[in-house]
Amino acid sequence: MHIFKKNLHYLFFISAIFFLGNPAKFPADDGFFYPQIAHNIVRNSFMGFNDLYLTNGFHPLWMVFCVLAELFNPFDKIFVLNILWLFQVLFIFFGFKLLENTLLKNSETGKILSLAFYCLMFFSVGTLYLTEAHLAFFTLALLLYFCCKNYTNDFLFGLICSLVFLARLDHIFIIIPFGFWFWKQKKWNIVNLIKMIVGFSFLSVPYLVSNQFIFGSLVPISGKIKSSFPLIQSYIEFGTLQKIFTGIGFLYLLFSIFVKEVPGRIIKLVFLSGSLFHLFYNLFFQSAIGQWYFVSQMVFCGFFINDCCEKLNFKALTNHYTTKVLAILSIVFLCLIGWLKLTTSLSLQNNVFARNSKFEKKPNELVRETTLSLGKILPANSRIYIYDFPGKFAFYSNFNIIPADGLVANLNFFEQINSDRFPNFLKMKKIDYMLFPTHFQIRDKTQGFMGIDINNVNADNVIYLRNTLDKKIVDSLDEKDLVKIKSYPNPIKTWQPQYDSVTVYRLK
Repeated sequence: MHIFKKNLHYLFFISAIFFLGNPAKFPADDGFFYPQIAHNIVRNSFMGFNDLYLTNGFHPLWMVFCVLAELFNPFDKIFVLNILWLFQVLFIFFGFKLLENTLLKNSETGKILSLAFYCLMFFSVGTLYLTEAHLAFFTLALLLYFCCKNYTNDFLFGLICSLVFLARLDHIFIIIPFGFWFWKQKKWNIVNLIKMIVGFSFLSVPYLVSNQFIFGSLVPISGKIKSSFPLIQSYIEFGTLQKIFTGIGFLYLLFSIFVKEVPGRIIKLVFLSGSLFHLFYNLFFQSAIGQWYFVSQMVFCGFFINDCCEKLNFKALTNHYTTKVLAILSIVFLCLIGWLKLTTSLSLQNNVFARNSKFEKKPNELVRETTLSLGKILPANSRIYIYDFPGKFAFYSNFNIIPADGLVANLNFFEQINSDRFPNFLKMKKIDYMLFPTHFQIRDKTQGFMGIDINNVNADNVIYLRNTLDKKIVDSLDEKDLVKIKSYPNPIKTWQPQYDSVTVYRLK
């Protein structure tokens, strides 16, 4: 019974079970890139999102686990989502165990509230499923655990840093401060530095060299598209999450500077500096970022919650009865959010922090329904050029989906759309169909998406195709020159409410 009371907070992981009710309702679309590519690797011996292009548009370490899940999968394609869900729950569980034994061990209340926060962000809110975020959390926790335990193996330190890097490539900005801190402990010894670099290079160099050899660039194609480095973006999106994490980050920095007696204070400061460095890189140089870009910031928010509880030390919060009640209430709250995410259109970005879409009951996953309907009217294995949300359209169908944004293509894709008229490109690549948004609520305005713009000033839409690598318009299509096959209600209206339908076309 004592063991149960001591580990009551682990019941927070019950909140992850709502994902099994309808996994398609939870993940952001980018998460579906991974199981789709893994399926093609295992079943078709082709490292591509579709049958046209090899791609490296993913973080490699999470893809390794996705391939393993596909290899283990004894049932149909959809079942692999349950295996990936299990992996992700285990990553948060064991990552938290590492933190609980080092940086979150002095305050029972702080530990409970920190885990509640992590479960809220990684499970109940639901937009991180199938992304690399859970694995990134675990690798960061592993690095912090190594540093807190004062291990001295230089090669192993470098190897763990490479896991952090391969789990999420832009976490290199977190690794750099840790590298300097660890090297300082070695009195700036060159031999130790070489061992650290060898450890880091053991896994990272083969990955980078293969990128250069196969794809013509060290940076994966998705990174080349989204990053403007070294040029600051012309438009800096300072959205809700950016504001929240920037504000909390600076508050925690001040707290850590002036409050001296905090467990692992120096290591937390090193981590916090790297995380803020990472946050501002994303703010100034990255476009089209999602919640999964903020893993390191979520980690330090958990630290801040724990440290505040420890220093405040209110008797009411340290009472054993109170902590049990707090844990039970947290479990109920997390499960409530998970249930709402499963049964409604709950979205932090669109109907909690903003009024872009309605909060309403949505028992069915509309992208999947639309995809199944398309499968009844279009030939199997058809190539479809699609404006957005390609992950779900690909995973839940037997179509070859070609995303307009090119995030899971390669440099050849951009060279080809630049070299000829777009209709000729479609014919050359035997792309028979296109899926574009239609029936915009506001007319006389250009509607922008990552890979296309749509001008609806006239009765017919004009679709402008963009090369997302150089951000330039390469060609246009007039809707009157296309044959409309069928329209569907907008299946992603929760996230993109500005249009009412999507329409399938083919060239005349």
